[in-house]
Amino acid sequence: MTRSMHLFHGLIGIAFVAPALVHVPHPSPYIWVPYAAGALLAFITLFRGLHIFLARFLAVATTGLLFFFFAGFFMEVPELKAGWYQRQEAWAAISMLFGAFAMLTILSDFSCRCKADCGDRRERAQDSFFSAPADAPHGNP
Repeated sequence: MTRSMHLFHGLIGIAFVAPALVHVPHPSPYIWVPYAAGALLAFITLFRGLHIFLARFLAVATTGLLFFFFAGFFMEVPELKAGWYQRQEAWAAISMLFGAFAMLTILSDFSCRCKADCGDRRERAQDSFFSAPADAPHGNP
């Protein structure tokens, strides 16, 4: 994974910590747990040597969390009134929508780790911006 992706996933993890802390005093006792799980999954992507079975399990968990966030957002949509984005209840909907789209980037990292040559090609291609990977065919197909 490139440094920019490390930074991006770190920022996503920090961005998940914020709604988790905001939702801790909420009357529903465990509403902060999905955001904390999203932060944990984002921070796990920062580790390089994950076993492929763990990467598969984490990809499935990330997919489940992604669907949870989308479902939560779409369950709140019918209750939102005109100008909802200017009211206090907008934070719950925006947090759910952010969580869903942020999980897409985390899922792409875990699914890439499930492929055998994902990291090797990317690291070789980073040697030069315009160079092709060493095992790429040369010439026209």
